[in-house]
Amino acid sequence: MFAGARRVIAVARSEAARRHAVSLGATAVPIEALDEPVDLVVDPVFGAPAAAALRVLRPGGSLVNLGSAAGATAPIDSATLRSGSLQILGYTNNALSPRRRADMITEIAAHATAGRLTVTHEAIPVTATEDAWTRDDPGRRVLTF
Repeated sequence: MFAGARRVIAVARSEAARRHAVSLGATAVPIEALDEPVDLVVDPVFGAPAAAALRVLRPGGSLVNLGSAAGATAPIDSATLRSGSLQILGYTNNALSPRRRADMITEIAAHATAGRLTVTHEAIPVTATEDAWTRDDPGRRVLTF
């Protein structure tokens, strides 16, 4: 599961991302179909999905934004925020001290080495760097030597 979470709901940009989240233990449902309010939404996409996520938070709930893959702005209305006394928080690794960042990278590397953390990626030979850099398709690429 995900860092001790009791229940993880996946909202993904693509069908492949949704399937991957489910393979890791998440429940993938349309956010509007949730059967009970949630305490916390970790939002890597913002845009319209963030606005929808606010509507499923229980009173006092929080949305923590990590990115903007679905849009740099979100159609959030004041009544939704106020009626639930909701919080919207932003997070960036750039705010970490150099020491804290080094500690976190070490911890992440340990999880990856132990196989507890995986990232879907495409291995690209270093000789194909220019082609990989200029391609328009989304995805993570790792250069191999």
